[in-house]
Amino acid sequence: MTGWLKAAEFNYELMQKAAQSGFMNAWAAATYLVQRRVPFRLAHEQIGRAVQMCLEKHCELQDLSLEELRTVNPKFDQDFYPCLKLESVLAIHDVPGGTAPARVRQAMADARHRLESIREGVHAHA
Repeated sequence: MTGWLKAAEFNYELMQKAAQSGFMNAWAAATYLVQRRVPFRLAHEQIGRAVQMCLEKHCELQDLSLEELRTVNPKFDQDFYPCLKLESVLAIHDVPGGTAPARVRQAMADARHRLESIREGVHAHA
């Protein structure tokens, strides 16, 4: 496993592109509507309609015009588009185990601490 990890190469550009496509931002889009007092069940349904529009047009949510979005719900405005960016999508999941950058940093720090504890235990018994 160690050898594989050292040899592994990651295509960060491709990873970034993949993370920003395929409607990975649909939850953030629904959250946008919820923040405008749309009940979640309706927001979920309306974003589903927007996704269907995208599938028919072969585009992503951020490619829909404001006019198209407003046919789904008139509460859409220009501030919708920034909420679809990867940084915003990650940030809304600010819960234990979530993808918000602060949560990921904390999880990594916790993992490092656990790993160090295991290493110390192994060295103490060697």
